[in-house]
Amino acid sequence: MTEIPVNCLFNKKKTGCGATELAIRNSIPTLIAMPYVALVKNKTVCRTDDIEVLGVYEDITEWDITQFARTHSSLKIATTYDSLPRVVSALQSIGIDPYKELFLLVDEWHVLFNSYSFRHRAIKELLATAARFDRATYMTATPIEQEYMLEELRHLPTCEID
Repeated sequence: MTEIPVNCLFNKKKTGCGATELAIRNSIPTLIAMPYVALVKNKTVCRTDDIEVLGVYEDITEWDITQFARTHSSLKIATTYDSLPRVVSALQSIGIDPYKELFLLVDEWHVLFNSYSFRHRAIKELLATAARFDRATYMTATPIEQEYMLEELRHLPTCEID
């Protein structure tokens, strides 16, 4: 696979296949929204290569985000679902329009369905923020049946790896 399909529900069918790494390694400025801090840390602080990816979760400040954005030409930011609106706001504060200039990859999107009842505010805010991006993809290896799909995602086509 050389690129991630855009503006769809992407079923990669296999965990650990490198799709998130593809989003990190390509030249496209990218925000990756993930459900858990541990996943964000896995793609940021646990890296064994020289690719710099900013991880955003509870203790990362707007200043940290803006400093990273000012010093990196091809932005790669991994954030928790809860922190996505904060990242967008920080980037906007320095003149970056993330909705137009960045690709949003919502990783493990099946967690949106699983967490909706107890993380309702965070999931609703993530979905509202994601809907504003010109280029956004929801990716998982654990797809949800259409009958259980969140209303906010029903309009998106499904793409699968063959």
